[in-house]
Amino acid sequence: FLTGTIPENLPAQTKLPIAKPVQEKPLPDQAELVIDKLGVRTPVVFNVGEDTGMIYKNLESGVVHYSTSPKPGQKGVSIVLGHSSAYPWYKGQYGSVFALLGKLIPGDKFYIKYADGRTFIFEMKQSIVFNPFGSEDERLSQIESKTKPTLLLLSCWPVGTNYKLIAIEDE
Repeated sequence: FLTGTIPENLPAQTKLPIAKPVQEKPLPDQAELVIDKLGVRTPVVFNVGEDTGMIYKNLESGVVHYSTSPKPGQKGVSIVLGHSSAYPWYKGQYGSVFALLGKLIPGDKFYIKYADGRTFIFEMKQSIVFNPFGSEDERLSQIESKTKPTLLLLSCWPVGTNYKLIAIEDE
């Protein structure tokens, strides 16, 4: 049985090691977003910064992780941007990678697979269409305040315009 005293016959040098916090290996800067239902399999571009011109340029190489947000799978709200339609002068093969986001329904799954094999599965919770220049949408405020790993897919909406944005939130 256990007591709160140390047995007298225990050698003085016998000590248990001090527990150290487990350091999880950082997530790599190479990943892909997969949305099987929509036939989407695209690279995620990291470390782009906040400059709008650099974000647009990097959208030619896949979808872009918004650098000020945590990486997908980390605590907090991660934002991934992608085009829903391309301009005629667009250079790249990802000009309409998010064209079918509106077809996702609650319960649909999508995932981020990192180069080191770690995979984070997300489940669509809701779709929000909003005016980015209008008043703050209460639903967006609720999403932004989440601390658990959350992924927000963001694109212009409806397809062919930049009138509004569509946000797909996972659960």
